[in-house]
Amino acid sequence: MYVHPHDRPGRLPANVPMISVHKGKCWDFDFHPFVQNMLATGSEDCRAMVTSFPMEGLTETITEPQVVLEGHQKKVTLVKFHPSAMNILGTAAFDRTVKVWNIETAECVSTLEDFKDTVYSIAWAKNGETMAATSKDKHLRVFDPRNLETAMQTESFDGGKSSKCFYVPRNGWIGACGFSKTAKRQLKLWDVRKLADPIYKENIDQAASVLCPEFDDDNGVLYLVGKGEGAVTYSELFNDDRMVYQLGAFRQTEPQKGGGWVPKPALDVWKCEVMRFLKLTNKSLIPVSFIVPRKAGADVFQEDIFPDCSSLVPALGADEYLAGENKAPNTMVLDPARRTDESGAVGFTKKKTYAELAAENERLRALVTQLGGNPDPEETDEKADDA
Repeated sequence: MYVHPHDRPGRLPANVPMISVHKGKCWDFDFHPFVQNMLATGSEDCRAMVTSFPMEGLTETITEPQVVLEGHQKKVTLVKFHPSAMNILGTAAFDRTVKVWNIETAECVSTLEDFKDTVYSIAWAKNGETMAATSKDKHLRVFDPRNLETAMQTESFDGGKSSKCFYVPRNGWIGACGFSKTAKRQLKLWDVRKLADPIYKENIDQAASVLCPEFDDDNGVLYLVGKGEGAVTYSELFNDDRMVYQLGAFRQTEPQKGGGWVPKPALDVWKCEVMRFLKLTNKSLIPVSFIVPRKAGADVFQEDIFPDCSSLVPALGADEYLAGENKAPNTMVLDPARRTDESGAVGFTKKKTYAELAAENERLRALVTQLGGNPDPEETDEKADDA
């Protein structure tokens, strides 16, 4: 992995320092939503890892992660942080499972094993109450990682090619992009309260590339990126009879291999930039800005297109979430005149795992024995817990 600031574009030198903590290729990554200099990665070595890096940028190659998450039996292909709770991470792998981790203790707190084939995508609800996942077994599943008995599923797409899911929090929907039996690309929407049948279904076109959706809940706009093509289309979602209103498309001849979306606090509000897609090609990473054309953009902050967005302060701690609490993300203003700097508001503290505490317990017992005492097991256990 290479990490680079947005405000320093340009050609990179040949031998740049990297985050190189895995023994195999990385398949996916996700930045920590509350600790800006930390990211999670999933790899072919069957592990997910969480690594911190200098805020000013990489000066040397990093080979040691902060947290190692072991438990998947095959390569880890998807990683996604909880949007409002601190240090909760979801992962999916080729072993047909989705796991949820508390990275403070490096422990797996939940595993969903209902999948009959490869998991294609995972997504968190805005308040983190549930997760959604699509898989090659042609089903969409929705589940609470803390109570897997309440998991629901429905048939998603007839085609076996990759499908990607997303939440529409403002309307209480779950959406997904996939393929029909005749290989047509489709968009479907379901009501979270009843997944039996989709409330919206559309055949988009006959193209072969996989659509990767990104929903902007602040403005209600759905962006669809075709992997392997040069287009990014965008539509507005409304809770009415029509539901989907086409807005336009960005088209370029050079195809994208993939890409990612820049968080709202990093956008240029004076240019009315509402989204920015980082388009990955064979040789470059190209920023594509989506700008609302307004004459007063350079002088006046446009409150209607820049509502308060998710902040860098978590709404819940990991223990609170695992105990059953749910909260929507804390918000921050984007108006530069009223905006406060939240960078560094929270930090990451790794707790000792059970195995580390047990090893410390044994060390303390051996030390007491060496000093000629007769260790009380209960007293030694208390000291180990304190350590």
